[in-house]
Amino acid sequence: MLSALLATMVFLSAQPAPRSRNFVLETGLKVWDVDVSDMNGDGMADILLLTSDDQSYPLKKELALFLSDGKGGYPTKPSAVLPLDPSMGAAMLAECDGKPPKELVVLDAAGALVYRFEAGEFKKVGEPRFPSLLPSHAKEPSFLKHSAKDLLGDGRDLWFIPTPTGYDLRRMDGTVALAECDVISEMRREENTYIVHRLPAVHPFDVPGEQHKGIAFLSDAFADFAHGPDWKQHERFRIPINLAEKWQGEAKMEDFNNDGLPDLVVTQTKGTINMMAQTQVYLAKESFKYPETPTKTFSNKGGVSSPILIDVDGDKRKDVVLISIPLGVTNFINFFVRGKIAIRADVYLFNGTDFGDKPTFSTGLTMDAPEGRERVAYTFGDFNGDGRLDVAFGKESDTLAIRIGEKEKFLSSDPWVTIKVPSFGMADEYDLNGNAAQDIVMYHPGGPNAKRVDVIVF
Repeated sequence: MLSALLATMVFLSAQPAPRSRNFVLETGLKVWDVDVSDMNGDGMADILLLTSDDQSYPLKKELALFLSDGKGGYPTKPSAVLPLDPSMGAAMLAECDGKPPKELVVLDAAGALVYRFEAGEFKKVGEPRFPSLLPSHAKEPSFLKHSAKDLLGDGRDLWFIPTPTGYDLRRMDGTVALAECDVISEMRREENTYIVHRLPAVHPFDVPGEQHKGIAFLSDAFADFAHGPDWKQHERFRIPINLAEKWQGEAKMEDFNNDGLPDLVVTQTKGTINMMAQTQVYLAKESFKYPETPTKTFSNKGGVSSPILIDVDGDKRKDVVLISIPLGVTNFINFFVRGKIAIRADVYLFNGTDFGDKPTFSTGLTMDAPEGRERVAYTFGDFNGDGRLDVAFGKESDTLAIRIGEKEKFLSSDPWVTIKVPSFGMADEYDLNGNAAQDIVMYHPGGPNAKRVDVIVF
């Protein structure tokens, strides 16, 4: 027994300790969104921050760029700063001329300004004008991370610009096509008038026998498909949001079986005291069509639930992770007495045809409850580079913990590593240095660390 214990100790001591390099990025204005791209063509990922003083008039806004040092490190202060007009509302990175690196497209309701980063600064290379539903004078500007796609295979991205009837598919030199889909616009009048637009999510996909990619536009009510020359052919599928007395419904798309066809995932929630969340998966059998009955139904009673569609076990197929917050007495006591909140994760692995009747794995996480507008930071990714999914989450207000995926269970019982950083805010996974392990970028909108970004490189 002693020899076995000594062997175990030797084995454990031989395991490489997790190493991370932590960088703190500082800005003069509050950070509202983050994106990552190689902006100077050196093959390393650079970090872009959209910043704004939401209390200033006129609004003071800047884009701050932090260039990688070539070894996976980042400076504390920006490498370059681009002042932004107060009217801007959003930005995106898009390949506009077919020659990397990507350009920066700054948008408002009346058009765009296009910048190329060269010789250490941003230079304006275009100023197309066009109307859209995009906001102007936004106090909290955002990156549009899924609004530029190369659908023609020529190395140039199409911009998805929202209009009252769908999307204007355009480039810097003009419109390529107009695609109709389900855009929901609502107005509410009190003393002020509120106008809200709900835009469908965009999912490009391959259409058998067609040269260019088709586009699926997913709203809460319809899946609209545009395909063919100039995307003029149109198909529509009504999403089966049919749970009685529901108060919330949403739909997502993902290709589970890697057949090139986007599958449909519908989640509906009903009830207050006796709450129930239901998630249904519809596997596409052919382009633009789904079965009348769901391929799989997941039900969660007594809590709020939301599905994450992601590869858990590294087999290159998407799985379903149901994240739920139980609304029982224990969770209320934890929240009001201990300042904690409990999260449950049920994992259904997709085996190529179905998900099984019971969760493959189930696990729980306990986090510090945030104050005010802040939220607990968490993100999924492969942070140790072994091919399995891990989770990074704010275990305490000043501690980010990472639990790694294991073959026999979803996540390790104990943290693989803990990192001292402010853990309220937003966390996203990126590949910053090109190795097998993913990295983390955290920012903290609406809180005391709003001018700080934490970068964790593995």
